[in-house]
Amino acid sequence: MKKKMKKTLSLWLCVLLFAAGLPLGAQAASFYDVPSNAWYSQAVNSLADQGIVSGTGDGNYSPKATLTRAAFVTMLAKATLSATDLSQYTFSSSFSDVKSSYWGNRYINWAVETGVANGYEDNTFRPERAVTRQEMAVMVKNLAESTGKQFPNINSAMTFRDQGQIASWATEAVRLCQQASVISGDADTRMFRPTGRATRAEAASIVYKFLQNCKHGDYIIVQKRVNGVATRALVFFPDDFNAGLAMAQNMVDGRESASSIIQRTGATIAVNGAFFNMDDYTPLGTLISDGRVLTVDNTYAPEKAALVMSPSGDFSVESFSTFFTATLVDESGAEVASFEKVGVNKWPSSSSDATRLIMTRDWGTTLNFYTRDAVVVDANGVITAVYTYAENVTIPEGGYVLCQRARRQYEGSFFDSCKVGMTIETSRQYVDASGSELSFDPEISIGAGPRIVKGGKVYGGYSTYEEEGFSYGVTSGNTQRVCAGVRSNGAMVLVEANTNLPTLAQIMLAFGCQDAVNFDGGGSVNLYVDGYWLYGPQSRLLNNMLYFTR
Repeated sequence: MKKKMKKTLSLWLCVLLFAAGLPLGAQAASFYDVPSNAWYSQAVNSLADQGIVSGTGDGNYSPKATLTRAAFVTMLAKATLSATDLSQYTFSSSFSDVKSSYWGNRYINWAVETGVANGYEDNTFRPERAVTRQEMAVMVKNLAESTGKQFPNINSAMTFRDQGQIASWATEAVRLCQQASVISGDADTRMFRPTGRATRAEAASIVYKFLQNCKHGDYIIVQKRVNGVATRALVFFPDDFNAGLAMAQNMVDGRESASSIIQRTGATIAVNGAFFNMDDYTPLGTLISDGRVLTVDNTYAPEKAALVMSPSGDFSVESFSTFFTATLVDESGAEVASFEKVGVNKWPSSSSDATRLIMTRDWGTTLNFYTRDAVVVDANGVITAVYTYAENVTIPEGGYVLCQRARRQYEGSFFDSCKVGMTIETSRQYVDASGSELSFDPEISIGAGPRIVKGGKVYGGYSTYEEEGFSYGVTSGNTQRVCAGVRSNGAMVLVEANTNLPTLAQIMLAFGCQDAVNFDGGGSVNLYVDGYWLYGPQSRLLNNMLYFTR
């Protein structure tokens, strides 16, 4: 219980630091035309204290006056971000009827960019048009989705007498707001008045009740501009969930849509993971799932960075090489032969490729390529079959095939010594750039990169990016990117933004990350949480996704 309370407190500090940051007034607000016993008094005065609403002049609030669309999105914006954050939305609007000099320009820009409100098909926003009650319900629902807040079921669902007048696009929003006691109809007539013009008192009551009743659950969404770049961030504690690495079609070189992977895994949170070859869909980087090595790629190791999870469930960014050793043991237990640097689940590069390979069911049911030597090993490490010059050898369930497509000039005696009944023992090492082994065997590893934050500071630059296998053109240009970061308290931050890597590093620091590593980008960017796509789903089929289930 104590751990949970500490985590909850830390998560809410995240909200204070990165989401709200709202000012509190030096003294309680008081308006001449807001009687202390009015049904809207507490809402108006509380929001005024927080700087979310203001008066109309001469000490009045004008509670019965109608509210415009611009005024309502302004209330929602101020209830979500600080004045400093909102100052980054002063750019020119895309709407023909919202000039840069218009007082509500920045709030409208925020609302549209975060999906809280939309304009009309004629490229107008109609900021001075009175906002309707059903429009307010929809905007509040959109705000909840864009911030990760949940609607509680406080009230039983109600069928209003004018239910048929509620637009189809607003029906769900009205239901959610009504059940959460954020908005209600007339108690006597049971009318909702969906197209009725909202008053300033009604708007204040709705925003106040939303802030009071709708809370964050086990994650927080932050959408704001950092250094002028629109960002979407998801913040959560991984140990509140069950983490997994899903391979498309459950195969190392599989391809599958993001939506399909999410559906079959039951993911609450999902993000695209490692890079992959677009021609044959083989992943680039070492991938580990449930402690099982799916594929090894030491091309740019140990410099290449990976997001890893330890057996205790802690995430970190590590750089390492992965080495497998295979040892042949006879029936007496004596070592016969061994070799190092064995690959895992990789296509041989050519007919002369003599790489020793461990091929598991993560590759498929058969090898699907010709081999000079192949040894079938069961789940207990016992050799059950030995082949030479074979094609499409079957991979046993729970076991593997140790093979090579060609022989080396100095081959050794390993394969020639293999006999049915002997045992093959495998071991693995994870070695960093200093030659030291990692202090744990990763349960999950997503070899992506490059690393852009280390120890709470920007890490490296174009030279270190190149050491991890990324050219200047790939890292310097602005494109859609997603990044995984870890805070000192263990919270994970997944950020999506259209930017370059040096700027993305600054963004991850702004979100409090101690370490951060770039994931696959461009057409592969997909970031999903609880039925809501922060970005995506994109049409490109993926090779793998990091996911979390409750």
